[in-house]
Amino acid sequence: MYLHLEKIRYKNFLSTGEMWVEIQLDRSTITAVVGDNGGGKSSFLDAMVFASYGKPLRKINKPQIVNVRNNGGTLVEFYFKVDDKPYMVRRGIKPDIFEIYENGILIPQTASTRDYQQHLESNILRMNFVTFT
Repeated sequence: MYLHLEKIRYKNFLSTGEMWVEIQLDRSTITAVVGDNGGGKSSFLDAMVFASYGKPLRKINKPQIVNVRNNGGTLVEFYFKVDDKPYMVRRGIKPDIFEIYENGILIPQTASTRDYQQHLESNILRMNFVTFT
């Protein structure tokens, strides 16, 4: 399996506001995340893990990732390829959103959110939260 990270976009996530933060992850073969304290490195990682697994990387609860000033509209979009097949996972809080797109087409959520998450982990990412972290 070949997992190629492309980009992540998020807004109203932790300290970020209504403007989209977009981080391109495929400008070179290796991406390093560096920056000053408080510069958003941990927020970036939390956003990527939230998009993939529905929870942040750090030991904070889900409601705490909603931007306190806007109190909603939290949205994360994570773009990646698996074996050259493009995917996008969109997750949101207030309103709750969980969507998986393959080749730009929404994969229908025919069962529970838990089953949809299991499909993402088992059939697309092919790794669970523990393996990822």
